[in-house]
Amino acid sequence: MAHLRLRTQLFIATLLIISFLAGVLLFIIRRTVGVETERQVREGTEFSVRAFESVQRQREFQLSRTAEMLADLPTLKALMTAPDALTIQDASTTFWKHAGSDLFVLAKHDNKVVALHMNNPGWSASTVEQDLKRSTDQGEDASWWYEQGRLYWVFLHPITAGAGSSSEQLGLLAVGYQVDSSVAQQLAVVAENQIALATKDNVIASTLPANEEVELERIIGQEEFSANSTPRDITLAGNEYAFSSILLHGSLPSPVRCFVLMPLGPVNGFIRHLNHTIYLVGVTAVIVGAILFGFVSRTITRPLENLVAGVRALAAGDYAYSITPKGSSEVVELSVAFAKMRGELLVSQQQRIEAERITALGRAASSISHDLRHYLAAVVANAEFLYEAENMKLNRSEIYQEIITASNQMTELIDSLRELAHQGSTLSREHARLDQILRRAIDAVRVRPEFRDRSIMLTAPQETEGMFDTKKLERAFINLVLNACEATTEGESKIAIDIRATNDVFEIRVSDNGTGIPDNIRSTVFDPFVSHGKPNGTGLGLAIVSKIIRDHGGDVSVEKTSRSGTTILATIPRAVRPVALLAQSSVS
Repeated sequence: MAHLRLRTQLFIATLLIISFLAGVLLFIIRRTVGVETERQVREGTEFSVRAFESVQRQREFQLSRTAEMLADLPTLKALMTAPDALTIQDASTTFWKHAGSDLFVLAKHDNKVVALHMNNPGWSASTVEQDLKRSTDQGEDASWWYEQGRLYWVFLHPITAGAGSSSEQLGLLAVGYQVDSSVAQQLAVVAENQIALATKDNVIASTLPANEEVELERIIGQEEFSANSTPRDITLAGNEYAFSSILLHGSLPSPVRCFVLMPLGPVNGFIRHLNHTIYLVGVTAVIVGAILFGFVSRTITRPLENLVAGVRALAAGDYAYSITPKGSSEVVELSVAFAKMRGELLVSQQQRIEAERITALGRAASSISHDLRHYLAAVVANAEFLYEAENMKLNRSEIYQEIITASNQMTELIDSLRELAHQGSTLSREHARLDQILRRAIDAVRVRPEFRDRSIMLTAPQETEGMFDTKKLERAFINLVLNACEATTEGESKIAIDIRATNDVFEIRVSDNGTGIPDNIRSTVFDPFVSHGKPNGTGLGLAIVSKIIRDHGGDVSVEKTSRSGTTILATIPRAVRPVALLAQSSVS
């Protein structure tokens, strides 16, 4: 992100902040609504269970009163004294009809059934005797009887004759009603939810559709599910319910549970609609925030972009780039300060350039004048010796040779100045070998007494032929080798010259193990009058090297430099390449 523009960074940061705040706000809203919805569902389920239990208590009270009233009828007591069970079975039909129950049972005190009436026949007397015995053994006044897929809520009352200590139990009366879909429907109306009555693995009655009832049977058949009555959410045939259960009776071989299922379709539909609304509001907030930021950011970033462009122009050397102070007061103040600083830098740079130019010219003039005076002094001295040679018996030819040498050195110095001053290319090319030119340059440097002990190694391929101005190229390489020798110390020098040939150019590397080129002149080392560490250096050597190499269509640069040495790389085309064409390709 550090490389992005300021507007982009501000946009991304603002977008993230808006998204985060919107997300947090929407999450809080959604969480609050979700918690409230869960609370309402939980309270609704608990209310349904309480309503169901209340109805159950009312039904229990009604049926227990009915059983008590029937057991106290004298006619029923008299009937129970009859010795024939068939007589009791036939005569008890009237009592069953008056009771209005789905199940009517009369039994002796030993639990032997003597009368059995059912709206839906199917149970045998022995089956009823087993349920009756279980209920009496457990001392229950009310019990659940479940056999062959049918469930009855049964109320028991003893039939006695006499009172007090002389009372005698004649038998037992049991009345009950069958728990079926009609009962579940009545309970569902009271509970305002779906109701299902089930044993461990079988739904006895419910208000659910058939496909959902089958799914519920599969779910309640799971052991861990039936043992856990904690409220939860379940899905039946794609419909979601808040689910809770109560144990109606646990003493049966298969305990009976009542399941209350509150439909969550409307609640979930509301939550989904709320989610869509929240997402839409969040996306809209982000989009609107991004649009508003786009307008606001232009006011903030455009003046800064103008200022950044001015800084880049200044870095590129353009001191005339227009900066318009706009924006906030801080940005305007910064723009004005930058414009003032740029003007001061321009004046300072001009002064520095002028001072450096004057210093370089003075240093060059001083060095050149020193060399010229040295050569002229040698000419004058040798001319006097030549004049007195006969009287002093001196060798006139040696004196004459000294005068010629000093004159040639003055001429060479003047030619160097003329070479730099001449803008065009004045090459006299001829067919020559590049390695031979370098060997002559090495020999010319080794002639000097101070460089005779320098270790100079030349590596060259077999094919180095080309069209060169041998004299000028030799002079350029003399300067390169001479600089390498001057950069090293006596006895520890190591200078390597490596020529490599490619399809297009010759690459000549001159390496030394000196102390390297100082940082302050590294970028201007090939400029005229740039010198370092040479008391009488004119700063023309490398400038002449650059001029001659470029006249040959090549280039010269500092490939690497450090405290352990420097490598100068010169490239020269194998074929003749016009300087104008080289300049054109460099510009493009």
